Amino acid sequence: MNLQAYQQLIRSLSALVPQEAAIALSDQSQYVLYRPSGAIDLNIQPGDPLRQGSIAKQTLVERNKVEHFVSPELFGIPYYGLGTPLYDGDEQVVGAITLIMPPERMHLLPSVPRTAYITGQYDNLFVPVHESEIAYFSSADSTTYMHTAMKTYKIKQTLQALEWALPSHQFVRCHRAFLVNIGWIRQIERHFHSTFMLVMKDENGSKIPVSQKYASSFRTLLGF
Repeated sequence: MNLQAYQQLIRSLSALVPQEAAIALSDQSQYVLYRPSGAIDLNIQPGDPLRQGSIAKQTLVERNKVEHFVSPELFGIPYYGLGTPLYDGDEQVVGAITLIMPPERMHLLPSVPRTAYITGQYDNLFVPVHESEIAYFSSADSTTYMHTAMKTYKIKQTLQALEWALPSHQFVRCHRAFLVNIGWIRQIERHFHSTFMLVMKDENGSKIPVSQKYASSFRTLLGF
């Protein structure tokens, strides 16, 4: 696909997507065209290499549609993206197109069906776990862990990405290092400095702190 065809594709897409969306087109190694919006600008320049962890890069690696939240470490601001591969006449992936939205406007994007499973690594096995079986997530030393009744798995998502992707009425951030499934809370104990301690229903009866930063919103959500 030549540059003129790319430009025509951008113009066509601009009439179809929400005006808050920025649009990026890439080949297999770098961005080719970029159109920011009034709501978000990642300051991408044509010729910039694709960054590991970006929607565009993941779309090319997986050769499939990708949709998720991207933390601010990558471009300086958080964004929610929807990427889809571009194919040539021989059905080979030659690039990707990415729609980029502020996280609070993500509901305006067309949605890719989301599975209710999260895959975790346990020893050398990869295990899909249904959301209902997840007690909580934790983060330590730049690694995210998924905890079920009896097992702990490593996962690739960050807590921030999980917080945006999972149902907000079910999974709640209570601490910078913890995201909990409300249905797995056994009881809530008072702690010092107007905070709380959650006792979970997992086999170990794990205790999860609710930090002062999250205490007020946590109480409001659960009505106590």
